[in-house]
Amino acid sequence: MKKTILLSIIAILSLQYAIAQGDGARMTLWGPTGVTGVIPKWMGLNQNMTPSHILVKDADLHINAFPVTAIHNFGIAGRFAQIMLNTVPGSVSGSIASSTIPGNPIPENISVYANGFADGFIGFKLGLVNQPALNVKEYMAYKHKTFSMTSYTRIWYPGSYDQTKELNLGSNRWTFELGLPMNIYLSKKNPKRATWLEIYPAIHLYTANTDPTEITNADKTEQLPLFTLENHLSHNFTDKFWAALDLRYQYGGELKSDGVKQDNQINALGGGATVGYQIIPPIGIHASYGQVFTNPSNVEANMLKVTLVFTYANLKKLQNKN
Repeated sequence: MKKTILLSIIAILSLQYAIAQGDGARMTLWGPTGVTGVIPKWMGLNQNMTPSHILVKDADLHINAFPVTAIHNFGIAGRFAQIMLNTVPGSVSGSIASSTIPGNPIPENISVYANGFADGFIGFKLGLVNQPALNVKEYMAYKHKTFSMTSYTRIWYPGSYDQTKELNLGSNRWTFELGLPMNIYLSKKNPKRATWLEIYPAIHLYTANTDPTEITNADKTEQLPLFTLENHLSHNFTDKFWAALDLRYQYGGELKSDGVKQDNQINALGGGATVGYQIIPPIGIHASYGQVFTNPSNVEANMLKVTLVFTYANLKKLQNKN
């Protein structure tokens, strides 16, 4: 391979992976085998949802999170596969109106602060439709089909939790996320200026918290399933610069306290934009801003996210095979 081709390959690899708790554009795109990556990021969120994604309508919370995700691509039975491991150090501060918390009818604002680790995840992807296991050289020569689909499973493990605190970064429960990301390739006439439409429906299932915080006055809290639908339309304007428009819809996730529903179901449509740039071949950066557009459930949220993407592929090994 010529040097310029190798640089282009690395740039594509670096641009394709943006795995995060906030997900994001080009998060679901499949890629070549033999690629390993580390994705650190910073997320600043202002919202009335807890770090464990429970709506508290009169809350005003400020979350700083620093998710770090490691990925590795490989093949299973001729199909693309990926494993992921994520950890999320961070902090949350702000206030919660105690009248919105189960068992606390007295109207007062409670100041809250916590640091440590939010829930992290282990994840697995497997190509289902038009996503074969290809090394870097094969992937570069591959003519993408218009439609492809992946199975995506994440298990979110509990983060830092103290039952005596009013609010925690961790949820003291497990979350099972099942999704079917779909990629629509819109660049057959000009592959050098890739355009992708990503559609990612997912369901989130929660185990019970059998040791909820003391302020809830409850023996057990449960969260009903949450459905999410993400959409991203992204385009490469140059070899190094790309941008995307993002949409995300959420429905469900109402909390039950000792079996009593708390009237905090999530029903919100949000979105924003992402811009990305390749600094040097193995390092990419992108930034995203998002907010809620419609909120019949009184969800309030905005987010700023900055992501670095480090990727590595043993290209010399492939050159030696030629």
